Amino acid sequence: MKKKEIFIVEDDDGIRELIEYLLISQDYKVQTFPNAERFKQTIDSRSPDLILLDVMLPDGNGLEICECLGEKERTHNIPVLLMSAHAQVDTQKTANARDFIAKPFDIEDFLHRIEKHVKDHPAA
Repeated sequence: MKKKEIFIVEDDDGIRELIEYLLISQDYKVQTFPNAERFKQTIDSRSPDLILLDVMLPDGNGLEICECLGEKERTHNIPVLLMSAHAQVDTQKTANARDFIAKPFDIEDFLHRIEKHVKDHPAA
């Protein structure tokens, strides 16, 4: 069975590495991006099973990126979980956002949310 693939878009090296470690330890395939530009270069050619997207990036706005993903035919069904330490996001008003994770987060809750949304996403 194919491993589920998760993209992480997070500019903080420590947080990005921690999330990557947690997800790999749960047997997910992980691709990380330190900024919006590198993510945008890859998302046009790959379709992950889930995207973890920081709201505040040095070169982009996670909310706007999420909206764009929701508008594109190829990416609108990919679950996007927004993350931020600075803002609470109403996922009902943000196109394509399935959930919001406040940082810092509880590891068990974080992994539970990931599992739930990956299970809900049909295999590509």
